[in-house]
Amino acid sequence: MKKKAILYTPNFEKLATLAQTLVHENWEIISAGQTADFLKNQNIAVTINRALEDTMIPNENYIKILNMILGKGRAIQSSHSSSEAFIDLVCVSINPSLKKLNDFLEIDKSDNCIDFNTINLIRAGAKNYNNVIILTDPADYDEAIIQIKTDSVSTKFRLYLAGKALNLTSAYDATCAASILSQSEGIRYPNYYMLPFKRTAHLRHGMNEHQTSYIYSINDQIGALSGIKKIQGKELNFNLIENCFSAWKCTSLFLKIIKNPFTVDSWDCNNYPFTTQFTPAAGSVFSIAVKNTNPIGAALGSNLVESFKKCLSCDPSSFEGATLGCSSVVDREAAEEIIKVDLRAIIAPDFSREAKEIFSQKKDMRLLIASKPISDYYEARTVDGGLLVQQPDWTIFKKWKVVTQNRPTQIQADSMAFGMMLAMIAKSDAALVLNDFAAVGISTGNTSRSRAIHYALDNASEYFKNNVNSSDRNAEILVSDSVIHFDENTKSLADIGVKAIIQTGGADNDAEFINFCNEHGISMVFTGIQHLSI
Repeated sequence: MKKKAILYTPNFEKLATLAQTLVHENWEIISAGQTADFLKNQNIAVTINRALEDTMIPNENYIKILNMILGKGRAIQSSHSSSEAFIDLVCVSINPSLKKLNDFLEIDKSDNCIDFNTINLIRAGAKNYNNVIILTDPADYDEAIIQIKTDSVSTKFRLYLAGKALNLTSAYDATCAASILSQSEGIRYPNYYMLPFKRTAHLRHGMNEHQTSYIYSINDQIGALSGIKKIQGKELNFNLIENCFSAWKCTSLFLKIIKNPFTVDSWDCNNYPFTTQFTPAAGSVFSIAVKNTNPIGAALGSNLVESFKKCLSCDPSSFEGATLGCSSVVDREAAEEIIKVDLRAIIAPDFSREAKEIFSQKKDMRLLIASKPISDYYEARTVDGGLLVQQPDWTIFKKWKVVTQNRPTQIQADSMAFGMMLAMIAKSDAALVLNDFAAVGISTGNTSRSRAIHYALDNASEYFKNNVNSSDRNAEILVSDSVIHFDENTKSLADIGVKAIIQTGGADNDAEFINFCNEHGISMVFTGIQHLSI
């Protein structure tokens, strides 16, 4: 009696080669739908069984197929199925894909968007792996062909295939659950955190060259990863991926928040309520340089050349090996300026043809096109034995409390929003000093709030020594991602011309700091919201 194989998969990669081998080995191929049409077009004989594509309630013919898969290797108790031949190979696959909640709610969809029939065929093959070859990945077809031809299909190989099959079914189940729960009102965090992350790329190396690393992505059009494409340069590694995403996260914040009009409820020092309205940076271009996921320079400009020059001036000595993020298409003029710096990678919405030609001079420089902003779906970190999952920090302000007699001017308020956006991606404790919508002093990853402020002010002081032709200093801003404790180091902010401060507030000596600011004509805002990041 001929051996029987079910071939029913939307992925036709290597499928013709597998089918031709089975026919040559005198197997009968059972199929249906588009898979059957594909095989027929390849002049491969096929036995059609419509039960495979019937996604309604399982019928007698479908149950018969399951029994044929599960039955081999054991006695069939039912006299109805005992005479049936058995299935020796199941090549079935399904695509885990996130769906809209409405797809599940439409009552005219007989399968309710959940294809349990196909999934159960895979599970049945995995369940009976000792007797059934279960194929769900074209990467395994070549080895399966070799072992079939030599009549030496090993138990170890069968078990490996069963593991991959169950890995696929668990991803499909997780996708269905996530599609429903993530869109259901009031269910932000399900009991089990499961998403169908698929291995999509082998990275050049991990954080260090002796570490291996892969990219696993959600097999769907969700998140920025699906919109990123490398068009030049060496393969990416773990560090570059992290730096590119850090740069693109801040660029996404600019595109989503700073570039658009927004307001925040505010109160002055007399508790008089008002509304602070921020000027949208619609006509500005943003650039940010990142190293070890921290900003080393960032600026707004009327074009990318101006923005990049201001960004670079913050700390030129640190730019070697950095990653640059840009909010606009990189054109020829910008490329001619940027190529003067030894960057590791550039991520931007696109690159002009002339820019690509210029950057081709540096074969090692990676160019990445990012077509989608960072999403606010989830953030997760691995810990030994688990995951830490949280909602991403996309809330730049909830309220403003102007605690000094002077209110910030409009340009100062806009600059505060810009600076806080930068602080949101910097490792805490972080502090920044800004001038003319550019970072001129950055301090990140400190274990002391006082040290963070001190280093940022020191860096800004050094900046002005080296940039005697810098723009006027009437809008210098000190930004802190958390509370500032007033001390002798903090007093130096007046010496470099800081005119406005934004911080969380809540220190024991807030009153002393407020008095100092009033004496020096400095405006200060308390937000009451931290932006800690590690």
